[in-house]
Amino acid sequence: MGHKKLSGKKYSGLAEIYFERCREQEQHPSLPGLALAFGLDCSAELYKLMSSGGKAARVVKRAVTRVEEANIQSVYHKDTAQSAKFILQNGFGYSEKPGSPEGGDIQVEIRP
Repeated sequence: MGHKKLSGKKYSGLAEIYFERCREQEQHPSLPGLALAFGLDCSAELYKLMSSGGKAARVVKRAVTRVEEANIQSVYHKDTAQSAKFILQNGFGYSEKPGSPEGGDIQVEIRP
């Protein structure tokens, strides 16, 4: 990453400013927006930071979870449901059919 790693406390403060700005402007929080609020160039850097370990990584994971939660709540509103569903499936790995096999053969054993 091309930036200086900040402390967990600093990331926490930046996250709060970002989420407050989203509320004030009536915007949904997003991963790219969160990355930019942290001074990162892209969401990929956000994921690297989350996997780095330590307090800063925990704070960043919590902020990402807050973005995820905002999108989950949007699913329950008629005017934002389809967009939120798309974001959850493509940005957070959600699926419409949990536990369903992704292809493959089904084997049946018949016993006398």
